[in-house]
Amino acid sequence: MVTLRQRPPVPTTEPEPALDNRVDDLTILSDDEDSPSDAAVKHLRRRWELASVLNFFNVFRPLISEKLKVTAEEIEMGLIDSDATNAQLHISLLKGIPPVNNKSLEDGDAWITVLCKKLDPWWPLIADGEIPVTANKGEEISGYKGLDPTDRLQFLKALCELRAQQDDARKYIQDNANEGTLNYGKRKLGGDGKKTSYWFDGDDILGYRLYKEVNEASKSAKARKNVFSDTSGFCWETEATNLDEFRRVAGELSSSKTSSLAAIGAMIEKDAIPLVEKYHKKKEREIKKKMKQEMVVNISRPIRFTRSCRNRKPATYTFDEYDKMITDAVEDTNETDRDDEEGTEQQSASLVGSNDSSEDNKMKSAEDVPKTEIEAPEGDKDDVKEMEKRKEESAGQIEFGAKNRLRQRVTRNSALC
Repeated sequence: MVTLRQRPPVPTTEPEPALDNRVDDLTILSDDEDSPSDAAVKHLRRRWELASVLNFFNVFRPLISEKLKVTAEEIEMGLIDSDATNAQLHISLLKGIPPVNNKSLEDGDAWITVLCKKLDPWWPLIADGEIPVTANKGEEISGYKGLDPTDRLQFLKALCELRAQQDDARKYIQDNANEGTLNYGKRKLGGDGKKTSYWFDGDDILGYRLYKEVNEASKSAKARKNVFSDTSGFCWETEATNLDEFRRVAGELSSSKTSSLAAIGAMIEKDAIPLVEKYHKKKEREIKKKMKQEMVVNISRPIRFTRSCRNRKPATYTFDEYDKMITDAVEDTNETDRDDEEGTEQQSASLVGSNDSSEDNKMKSAEDVPKTEIEAPEGDKDDVKEMEKRKEESAGQIEFGAKNRLRQRVTRNSALC
């Protein structure tokens, strides 16, 4: 009995390398991670300076500029991107701080130089720390644009403080306070009586926001000397910026076991949410109106058909090319003249043929007339003579008409040629 033994398999390819269990270089991207702009917005909304700036524009907008109608979201993105909205805000404030040079403010990014020059001497009194950028022969422009959004927020907050100290701002506050028409906008809804307080602020232009203030430590003696110092453990957070967030916060506070927080939730539902709903409906109407206007403009705009782009030959300035161009033009002209001559000859031939056929038909009809008269029964001799005379007259008239038509035909054809 013979037993067969299997051969060991021969590897045809190289063995696979062992996998390394190290995953140091592996980066897992999560969908929950925010984009850089979203992270910057969240970081700005944790700063109390942003709430102060928004409240400043809410109170002093009639004094600064009635045309300055920007939302809180646009101000945030302006601080992040340093765009045209950010420039518009700073220019409007700088125009109210003497001395004013409108030409330098409207000249591109020159407003950054003016900003640094005006804030430099006042910075220790209106802000904390050292000024991030100072005027330095134009280098301050690139330095400002390279700042962090929170540093640009410090500049805007300091500029608002300096603008509020001008004489017209003080007079504006005094006059409106005496008349009882000054609205500071910011309203404290309440708190837990310990560290947390809730504030409601905004209007129909900036939008409405709900803030939570958390004071974790008491102010030190050094902090009390400088009201702009941030060394007291002071924390400011933006709790709600839209209708859904307001409803969420109101529901959470209303379901709290603490009576003071439950009262704040009820106050938000009663006073704040109706204003936010009205604001959002207004924004939706504005968006729909803008969309309709864009549709009307697109429909009423006439459709213009333009010529297709022609392939132009490159220009050459040589005598050979010039001679070739002239020769081609002469050949094209000769071909067109030859085509025109052939067309006129064919047209004249067709006219001659049609005239000949019409004259032959008339001659045949004229010859048929006397044959019918001859075949008639014989009558008197006078009648026969009279008939022959009429025959000669009619033949002469036909002959004369034919010659006349032939002469007209020759003159017409010669004119065509």
